[in-house]
Amino acid sequence: MKSLTLEYLDEVDFIVLAINSHAKGYKLCWEMNNRLKVNFIKNKDHKPEETTEVEFSRFTSEDKDLEIHHDLISNYSKGGHLLPKFKNIDYFLKIQNPFWEKEKEEFIGKLSKIPEILLIFEFDLDSISSLNPFIFHDKKN
Repeated sequence: MKSLTLEYLDEVDFIVLAINSHAKGYKLCWEMNNRLKVNFIKNKDHKPEETTEVEFSRFTSEDKDLEIHHDLISNYSKGGHLLPKFKNIDYFLKIQNPFWEKEKEEFIGKLSKIPEILLIFEFDLDSISSLNPFIFHDKKN
């Protein structure tokens, strides 16, 4: 007998920016580190639950004092796309920031000045059927 699990999120506590760039992930992170004064580091590759073989490059920056967390995830892998419906997007920047509404305009403005970023916009999470591609199962110590 098959069983189903219903996952319900009261409220999404993150936003996602879509980024088009021809730069490699590490180069893009280096530029963001310099412009935004953040500290992106290479994290373990992201492996969405639905996919068992495909892994996507992931970089993380965290400010524990301000409770701000950023994850840059590649939309491309040798095995396919994180979101196949959006093949034209190169990267997704997941942002967990309690001050987002106040900082949004300035943050996106700084990112758009990075020469490696061709296009950046706020991704509509309602346009996808599942948030699983943006849920990470990192172990907290």
